[in-house]
Amino acid sequence: MLKVTFCLWIGFLLRVSNSIFNGFFGPSFGAADDAIWFHTNAVAYSKSLVIGEYLIGHIYYYFLGFIYFLSTDHLFIGSLVSSLAWILSAFILIKIMRILSFDMSNQWKVMFFYSVLPSSIMYTSVPLREPFQLLFVNLAIYAALKIYFHKSIHWLTLLFSIIGMGLLHGALMPVGVFILVSSLFLIIIRNRKKISLTKFLLISPLIGLSLFYGLLAFNNLSYGLDEFVKTLEQYQNATASMGARSTYLVIREYSHLFDVIISFPYLFFQYLFEPMLWNMSSIIDLIALVENLLRVFLIWNILKYFIVISREKYIFNRSIFFENRRMIFFIFLSLLVTEIIWSLGTVNWATSMRHHIPSFGLLLIVGYSYKNIRFLNMNNQPRVKL
Repeated sequence: MLKVTFCLWIGFLLRVSNSIFNGFFGPSFGAADDAIWFHTNAVAYSKSLVIGEYLIGHIYYYFLGFIYFLSTDHLFIGSLVSSLAWILSAFILIKIMRILSFDMSNQWKVMFFYSVLPSSIMYTSVPLREPFQLLFVNLAIYAALKIYFHKSIHWLTLLFSIIGMGLLHGALMPVGVFILVSSLFLIIIRNRKKISLTKFLLISPLIGLSLFYGLLAFNNLSYGLDEFVKTLEQYQNATASMGARSTYLVIREYSHLFDVIISFPYLFFQYLFEPMLWNMSSIIDLIALVENLLRVFLIWNILKYFIVISREKYIFNRSIFFENRRMIFFIFLSLLVTEIIWSLGTVNWATSMRHHIPSFGLLLIVGYSYKNIRFLNMNNQPRVKL
């Protein structure tokens, strides 16, 4: 536990240090453009506390402006608030690992990478939405695990986190809907090899309502689904035409949905792994490359995990292992949904680095589940209740 705590506070210290630098000597890396825009609007809002026309994503600078109103509108305060959001997300990640019976060796490794990832330090210690997106994603998964494993009443926590991530960015709305619908479905199959008919009849209407109203909110408040292909094409091309050095997407034309489906695998690959060696030209590119190598390592571990669980003869401690397997798969699907949605609207690797942050904790959890199989085989400890 000492190593986990040490990594946690080292991560927090690194972010506070960057907050100090950004607030008094900056801007730091990652603190230009969007961070300045959020800070400037938060300062303006703190003077009057008058909310103008609401748009998805603006809730962040309204929140930050209220913090400025209570304290002072210094850039350091905005940066420090992001660092505090990060450490809250880290505490929740530790709780998730304990619920999933991660041994201490894997807990501290997860927390080490969670704490020292360079892009995370850059973007979770300046006035940006990413640390709060990370916080709400972790909180939603934690609430879902509590509901499934301990039958606890964490529905308000789950709904709060889903609403929070949706208000921060419209792209996270469908992620929240997926987590909510999955949590309802998991209740139906909880602790049973066969689906409970009674639970199915009671919960199915809730699943239908969640899907209907979730997609309705996404369509009305975020991105219209009725002209999805045209909207996607316009957004991608408008962003790519800005000519950023790290842009990897060429101008595309989509005649129909099939064109999007055909081009998606290559776009998704670029979103995950750019820059390639031949595209690198700065120190930031080197950081992105190193982080991508870590991502390759974790994805390889995920593949090994699913290979091992397909061979039941290697599993000795079935009671804990099979209980965990279902939830690891749920977390993996949540990770996949999040990354797929981000990839559709991302055209350069500088933005990719930011968009990987909200689901980074989920990637580490699933990636280190393979390393944790041996511990689950050798130990039959009762599940920790948190």
